[in-house]
Amino acid sequence: MTIGRLNPWVGTRPIPTLKRGPQSRLGSRTVSDGSALRFTDWLLLGVLAFAYFVSISSPLFGIQLHLTVLKHLPLFVLIPVMALHMLGISINRIGPRWAPIGAVVWPLIALALYALIGSGVAKWALEVDDTYLTFGIYLLLLPLFAASVPGSIARARNFAIALMAIFVFSAVAAFVGEAARYGSTGLLHEIEYLVTAGFFFLYYASNSRAIKILALVLLIAAAVVNEKLTGYIISGFAVIYIIVDIGWRKLLPNRRTGYAIIATLFSAAVVAASLLLYFEFREYLPSGNVDVRTAQYLVAWREFLASPVWGHAYLTGSGEDFRSGFSLLYIPTHSDVLDILKHGGLIGLALFAWGYLAIFFTLNRAIAATRADSVWNAFFVGARFFQITALMTFSLNPILLKGPFLIVIWGSLGLALGLALLVLASNAGKKHELTA
Repeated sequence: MTIGRLNPWVGTRPIPTLKRGPQSRLGSRTVSDGSALRFTDWLLLGVLAFAYFVSISSPLFGIQLHLTVLKHLPLFVLIPVMALHMLGISINRIGPRWAPIGAVVWPLIALALYALIGSGVAKWALEVDDTYLTFGIYLLLLPLFAASVPGSIARARNFAIALMAIFVFSAVAAFVGEAARYGSTGLLHEIEYLVTAGFFFLYYASNSRAIKILALVLLIAAAVVNEKLTGYIISGFAVIYIIVDIGWRKLLPNRRTGYAIIATLFSAAVVAASLLLYFEFREYLPSGNVDVRTAQYLVAWREFLASPVWGHAYLTGSGEDFRSGFSLLYIPTHSDVLDILKHGGLIGLALFAWGYLAIFFTLNRAIAATRADSVWNAFFVGARFFQITALMTFSLNPILLKGPFLIVIWGSLGLALGLALLVLASNAGKKHELTA
């Protein structure tokens, strides 16, 4: 594009417009619209989608890529992309909001450093192979993800939409793969939180009643074809939440207190009935490896009692011995929360609970602040559900030592936290302008 100018001495001569240098183009928008995502935004979303792809590889291909040499490939791809993205943010002079992010996640950062220091000593001084280095390194990604969200509300809104699209696409792909391999049980095992959350996002993001019904059907069907107790628990929780939430949203604020009491009693009754049905018909239900889990839990609990304050300080391995017949197996504890208690003691568990709850309460505030915006509200409701169901999953399964799963969990929660802080800061700024 040129700008024409009439010069009496040389005639009409086009004067070229100024070109942007390489630095100014870094992190620039892909199109002229100020709400469009920038190049490095798309790269970051692409790496997150790649981590999702590796995480759902079991139902897609029948291969657990997270157990192959590709287990840390998403992290190796993420490192240069994150560095480039942060450089783009710096060049565009939109500094990350480190202070509010740190105020929320500092307990998790402290836990990550605790695990890294102990595991470093265990690996290089005590020559322990299966340490918690992976757990600590990936947990430190959470604040980086939180700082990586767009700096403007318009771009951040599209960023949230893209995140929901990744969730939904991954859930559909995993469910199709599971359905195609029906009979090979457990393909969705350990990723029930991801699949259920994807259909949960779809339910709240759509205004179509037909799509909402479809999302509910797919949510329940995913648990049925997976045939795992964790999937049943998460899907049941999703259905109860949706039923209760429908009534909550239709009521006036002054009538919600009584409804909350009724909803709590209803939920407790459903849980009690489900437990009774489980014990009545458990011979027809998945076993849940109760014998293995119980033995592992007891060993981990005894080790915690031997050092309840700081645990093993992450100086020992990540599993326990389990005897099956004449075989002695070394397998991880089937609960990452219990593992945190065993290795980090009450200090480690307190740091984890504090940080995890701080994210939960921040998402709650964002949900309350976006009641009038269907897109933002759907994103934050879905992110909160994802956080709860991820906790349910890794409380019953050992997934916090698996790279792609860690990027999915800490990356998704970090981005949700960053977007929540942005929305809350924007709303606070608007209120200040109105009162000024």
